Amino acid sequence: MVATLRLIRNPEARILTALCVCAKVKKRLGMTKDEYKGNKLRTQQYLEIFSRENVLRSLIPTNSPIILDVGANMGQSIEEFSDIWPNSTIYSFEPLEECQQSLNDLKNKINPIGIHIFNCAVGSVTDFSGLPFYTHDISEGLTGTSSGLSGFNKMNVHSKDSINIQNLKGKSSEFESYVKLVNKERKVPCVRLDDWIRENCITKIDLLKIDTQGHEPYVLEGAGHHLERIKVIVTELMLYDLYSKSLSFSDIEYFLTPAGFKLFDISHISKNPMNGRTDWVDVIYVNKNL
Repeated sequence: MVATLRLIRNPEARILTALCVCAKVKKRLGMTKDEYKGNKLRTQQYLEIFSRENVLRSLIPTNSPIILDVGANMGQSIEEFSDIWPNSTIYSFEPLEECQQSLNDLKNKINPIGIHIFNCAVGSVTDFSGLPFYTHDISEGLTGTSSGLSGFNKMNVHSKDSINIQNLKGKSSEFESYVKLVNKERKVPCVRLDDWIRENCITKIDLLKIDTQGHEPYVLEGAGHHLERIKVIVTELMLYDLYSKSLSFSDIEYFLTPAGFKLFDISHISKNPMNGRTDWVDVIYVNKNL
C-alpha cells in the first residue's frame, strides 16, 4: 500500500486512495465502527495504510509548501521532503562547515532554485559572532560520521543510557580515549527564527522540522509570535541522558500549546535494548488554529 501511494504524485489523490483502502480493509474484515476496538488490529491496519510520508501529505495537502529545516545535517530531511513535495521551497539551517559541501551538492542535484542553505544554527538569540557548539570525533550508526550528534549541549560522558559508554565501563584506557574524542568546542553563528523570518519576508510556513540534539525549546522560543503562523511542526525529542540536557514533552509544549499546537502523532520511537527505556521520539504537532 505504501509503495502504491508513493507512485501517486497528486497529494489529494494520495489521501483519497488511502481513505478508500482503509474503508476496503474494514469491509473485508467485516468491521463496523463500533467493532474497531482491538489495539493490535488497529495498529496493524494503520501500518498497512499509512507511513510518515502519507501522514505529512494529509496534513499539508499542497504541491508547493514552504519548509524550514532546522538541523539539516547531511540533508536527510531535504531528500525526504523533496520526495514528498517535489515543488517545495526548503530553507535549511546547518552550522557545521563539514556538512556544507554535501548540502550544496544535494541542493544542486535536487532543486537548485527551491532549496536554500544557511550556514548557521537556530536558537533563542541572534549572534553572528558565534556561540559555543560541541562536535565529537566518533562514528554514528551507518553514516560513519558524528555530525548528527553535534549540538549546543555537551555529551554526557557518564550517561547511564548510552550503550557505547556502558560498554566502556571497567575499560579505563578506552573510556579515557572516548572522553578525549567528544565535546570539542567551537563557535557557530546563530539566528532567531523571528529575526530571520522578518528579514527574509516569509509570509507563511507550512512545515517546521527541528532536529537539534536537545536545543529544540530554544528554537521554538526564537520563533516568537511567528510560531502561531506555522501549520505543522516535526521535532525530535531527546528523553535519555546522552547529553548534559534531556527533554520532556513539557519543555516543548511550554511554547507549542499557547501557540495553538496539539500533538498529532509520534512518528518514530527509538527504544533502548539495554535498559528498556525510550531514548528519543519524533513527534508531529499540528496548529489547530490554521
